[in-house]
Amino acid sequence: MLKGQSIDWILQSAIDAMLIADPQGTIVLANPPAESMFDYTPGELIGKQIEILLPERYQAAHVALRRNYSEMPHARAMGTGRELFGRRRSGAEFPVEVSLSPLKGDSGVSLVMATIHDITRRKQAEAALQESEVRMRAIFDTAVDAIVTIDARGIIDRFNHAAERLFGYTEAEVAGRNVSILMPSPYREMHDGYLAHYAKTGEKRIIGIGREVIGQRKDGSTFPMDLAVAEMFIGERRMYTGMVRDISERKQAEEALRQSQSELRRLSAHQEQVKEQERKRIAQEIHDELGAQLTGIKAYVSVSIDRAVRAGLPADPLLVETAGLADNAIKTVRKVITDLRPSVLDQLGVWAALEWYAEQIQERSGLACRCDIDPSAADVELDHERSTMVFRVVQEALTNVVRHAGASKAVVQATCGDGIVAVTVEDDGKGIEPERLLNRESWGLLGMYERSRHFGGDLRITGTPGQGTRVVLRLPLETAYGE
Repeated sequence: MLKGQSIDWILQSAIDAMLIADPQGTIVLANPPAESMFDYTPGELIGKQIEILLPERYQAAHVALRRNYSEMPHARAMGTGRELFGRRRSGAEFPVEVSLSPLKGDSGVSLVMATIHDITRRKQAEAALQESEVRMRAIFDTAVDAIVTIDARGIIDRFNHAAERLFGYTEAEVAGRNVSILMPSPYREMHDGYLAHYAKTGEKRIIGIGREVIGQRKDGSTFPMDLAVAEMFIGERRMYTGMVRDISERKQAEEALRQSQSELRRLSAHQEQVKEQERKRIAQEIHDELGAQLTGIKAYVSVSIDRAVRAGLPADPLLVETAGLADNAIKTVRKVITDLRPSVLDQLGVWAALEWYAEQIQERSGLACRCDIDPSAADVELDHERSTMVFRVVQEALTNVVRHAGASKAVVQATCGDGIVAVTVEDDGKGIEPERLLNRESWGLLGMYERSRHFGGDLRITGTPGQGTRVVLRLPLETAYGE
C-alpha cells in the first residue's frame, strides 16, 4: 500500500488519467479518468499488466524499457522524440502523452506513477493545421500575383515564387530584410515612418484600400504595380500581406490609348476647322454668286413690272409671282448662309453671335429664347477657334431643344470667374433621357463633347423628367488645345 493513503486520495480526485504500477508492471492503482480513457470498469485494471494499455506491436519493447526505468527511476516524459499510442479495451488506438514519476510504497517498494493525456484532438488539430498550411503554401506558391508578407517592423517573412520572378530576388535573399528594398527612393525612406504612423494613429493610406505604386527589382529597374495590403494578427503579432501585380503592360496600353485618343481628338479638331473653313467659303460663294444673281433677277423683274405700271398696263401676274419667288429664294439663301457660317460671329464675336442666334431661334420656331451675357463674360475675348466651338455647342444644344425637348422656353447664359468661362443652355422641356446621353451613336452629342474636350473644356448634360435639360460648358481660358 502507499504511505498514508494520500496518493490514493490525490489520484481519485485528479482530473487527469493516472496509473500506478509496481516494478513488475502490475497496475496497483488506476483513477476513474484512466479507467474511462481506456474503457475499463472501476477496479478492473487493478492487477493487470501495464502492457495491456499499449498496442501489441509495442508491448514486448515496453517490457524492456520498463525494466530499464526501474533500475534508474526519475521523473521524465515518456517516449521523448517519438509518438506514443494507447490501446482501449476494444483494441482501438489513440495518441497519448505520458509522464512518469517514481514513488515509494509503504513497504519501501519502488512504484511508478504515469500521468496520461489523450492528445487525439490536439493531433487532429495539428493535422488540420498542417493540411491547411500545405494548402495555403500551395496557393501562396502557385498564385499568379506576387505575395509578400511582412511584420509590424516591415521585415519580410514570406515571399512567394511570383514575387521572386517579379522582383528578381529569391525568398532566402529577402527573408529577414526590410521590405523597403523593393521600393525606389523616396518611397524606401518613407516606408518605415508610414508603418509607425499607422500603428500609432490607425490612419490608412494603402492598407485595405490599395493603390498604384512603384516597385524596384534587384537589378535596380523600376516598374508600376498595383498594391493591395491586408492586415492580420497571429496571436499578438501584427502582420501585413501585400498582393502585388505588375501593371507595366496595362500602363503602356493606357498611354498608347491616351496618345491615340489625343491624336484622334486633334484629327477631329482639324476636321472641324476644315469644315468651318469650308462652310465659310461656301457661305461666301453663295452670298457673292447665288445671292447676287437672285438679287439681280428680282431687280429685273421689279423693273419690268414697274415699266408696265408706268405705261398704264396691268402687271403681268407671272412676273409678280416671279418677284415673290425671288424674295423667298433670297430669304432661303440668307438662312443657308447663316446656318453655314453666321457673319455676325466673325464680325462681332461669339457673345453677339449667341444673342443674335437666340433671336433667330425665337423667330423661326416660336420658342421663347433669351440670351444673358454677364459683363464678366462680355469682357472676355475668345480666339477664333474657341469662339466657333462655343457657338457650335450652343447651336447644337438649342437645335436639340427645338427638335426634341417639347419646351416653351430656353435660356442661354454666359459668365466668367476664376479663369473659367461657363456657358449654360437650359430649357423647361421633358428632359433628356439617360439612354440618349449614353448613346455613343448620337453624333450631335458626341460632337459637342469632343469639341469642348479638345479645348480642355468640361461639358455636362443633365436632364430631369418633366423639368427640362441643362447643358453646362466650362471652358478654362489658359488650357492648351488638344489636352
